Amino acid sequence: MAMQDSFVNTILDVPVGQIEKFLKDNLQGETHLEVIEQNCTSGTNFVRKVVITTNNLPVIRATVSFDSKKLAEPFMSALLGKKDGIGAILTKNKIAAQRNIISIEPDSAGTVKRNYEIIDNGTVLFYVSEEILLANLLANKNSR
Repeated sequence: MAMQDSFVNTILDVPVGQIEKFLKDNLQGETHLEVIEQNCTSGTNFVRKVVITTNNLPVIRATVSFDSKKLAEPFMSALLGKKDGIGAILTKNKIAAQRNIISIEPDSAGTVKRNYEIIDNGTVLFYVSEEILLANLLANKNSR
């Protein structure tokens, strides 16, 4: 159990923009990020649903809310392209955003739920609601 807790805590501490790379480096098999859907909810507000899978098993699911008025045009264009995760887009645009944790809740179903804001220069760019699926994650963990 301690190894599990240690690995999960390490994941929770991964900097904004680095989770996909971290998972590729620490899980066995193919790890992919996929934008499941992205829709305008009203005016300039959007919701984006993302899943990161390893060996076709979901390891992280996230729902991201954002207001396009707060984002520069090149950043918004990359988001609308639906190819990359938000962290990768932040990194490509040299935006050193910070994560403001709102809540972290483990549950009895083997999931850790985390809600946080991604902030740049005092402005909340994204609100993220994330589920880390522990059984799928640990099933693919490297033994290194």
